[in-house]
Amino acid sequence: MSSIVVLSVGFSLTGAGTVMLGVLLPTLSQRWALHDDTAGLLLFLQFFGSALGAVFTTLHRIRSLLCGYGLLIASTCALALAGAHAPFVAFFFFGLGLGMTMTSTSLLFSDRWGSDRAAKLEWLNFTWSVGATAGPIAFLPFLHSSDIRALFLALIASFSLLFVWVIFREQQAPRSVEAAPSAPVASTTVGFFLPVILLAMCTVGVEAALSGWLTTYSHRAGLRSLAGAALTTSLFWLGGMLSRLAFSTRLLAKIGRNATLQAAIWGVAASVGTLVLVPYPSVIFAVAGIAGLCIGPLYPLLLSFLLERSARGWIFAVGGLGAAFFPWLTGLLSAHFQSLRYGLLAPWGAGLLMVALQSITLRPRRAAEEPTTAHS
Repeated sequence: MSSIVVLSVGFSLTGAGTVMLGVLLPTLSQRWALHDDTAGLLLFLQFFGSALGAVFTTLHRIRSLLCGYGLLIASTCALALAGAHAPFVAFFFFGLGLGMTMTSTSLLFSDRWGSDRAAKLEWLNFTWSVGATAGPIAFLPFLHSSDIRALFLALIASFSLLFVWVIFREQQAPRSVEAAPSAPVASTTVGFFLPVILLAMCTVGVEAALSGWLTTYSHRAGLRSLAGAALTTSLFWLGGMLSRLAFSTRLLAKIGRNATLQAAIWGVAASVGTLVLVPYPSVIFAVAGIAGLCIGPLYPLLLSFLLERSARGWIFAVGGLGAAFFPWLTGLLSAHFQSLRYGLLAPWGAGLLMVALQSITLRPRRAAEEPTTAHS
């Protein structure tokens, strides 16, 4: 039980670490004289590193977890020592550490609760959302600060404690926990597999783009206070946290995975479209929370489908590629059109693509599950 608690706390901390750059982006852009395309490159490097971290995660879950926390400690030290220039390399390795840590923790949970994988992954991602929601609030004191080393020092201390825990406690876990074999991919599900991968890429891409740019977008839309703008990002993650908590209960079984996916995907497309079409601070505040509610359960559900077929790190890299590409594309479009509103066309386009993909994905799945349902 103590292992579950500590791993969940660590996973929550990676949630705060993931949103940190997006929340501090207005301050860091001013400090390092970054334009939107260059700021988007920082987001790209962090999330691309996260995607690679998922690829580098092996069947030795504990060893990968140690590597992840070690990279987080080293890269955060580099960020604390950064001078007047943007530390691009440090953010890449910070993302690499986040990717390895999140992937190895998720695979540990998947191995331990394979029979109840969907609900348990919803719970784990709920704890991640707690960190992502609390992070913007915790980072508020640093939005107007010229020295943010105290923040990085606190992260170094936290990651170091978790590193020590993994060495002395998690390595004592049974070997059977670490290496659950992957289920073979049936030929009848190959056509289902690719659309789910694309859905996962788009889902995480929309999530990362909104998380990375909402603070800046809210500020430019008329919220003079950077603290108020950061709270928009916090509302987004609060919505995600609440929906993941709700679907980590029996509610998921009552509604069903397919129905949940369909409703959430339509909600994501509609809410991101509203952000683009109605760029007013009060609307952005409300819609940010709705977007979070809709996007919250998507990735854990899609992950549960994918992990039924392959419990490998590359599954998580799929989402990481979307997280790297869409925030970067948002910055590029914003710099080209001189408007972040046009930049958000990137995640909106991803949301519309998700609507198209779900019509392809869920029909075959429903047909495939009918015999199982009848049998049970």
